[in-house]
Amino acid sequence: MMVRSRAGFTLLEVMVSVTIIGIALVTLIGAQSQSISIATASRFETTASLLARQKMTELILGGFDELQSDEGNFAEDFSDYHWKVDIQELGEDDTGIKGGGDMLKAVDLTITSDLEADERFVVRRIMMAPIKPAGSS
Repeated sequence: MMVRSRAGFTLLEVMVSVTIIGIALVTLIGAQSQSISIATASRFETTASLLARQKMTELILGGFDELQSDEGNFAEDFSDYHWKVDIQELGEDDTGIKGGGDMLKAVDLTITSDLEADERFVVRRIMMAPIKPAGSS
């Protein structure tokens, strides 16, 4: 009489276990990949918004009359980020304000990065010329 010992796993049990572990690992790797892409996009949005604020402040401090379309790079720490400024003068046809010619300019600032080729951060601001007192020329 032969006595069979059941001291191990059957092939079917091992295959089911491997399948369950494989499904779990694929799910975890997918979640990790999505997490990394979200973190990368978030880092770009945060950095680009701070750089846009810095550049827009420079444009405001430069004065209304000095506004002109231009482009360039940021300093050493952010050398992989680029900015582009497009200026459009808004006339009476654009605004509907009679006698408002040369008083308003649309400033479009675009921030891009070498690291995130498909990403761009765009800010639009309408700037108004300083109002001169009634008696001055």
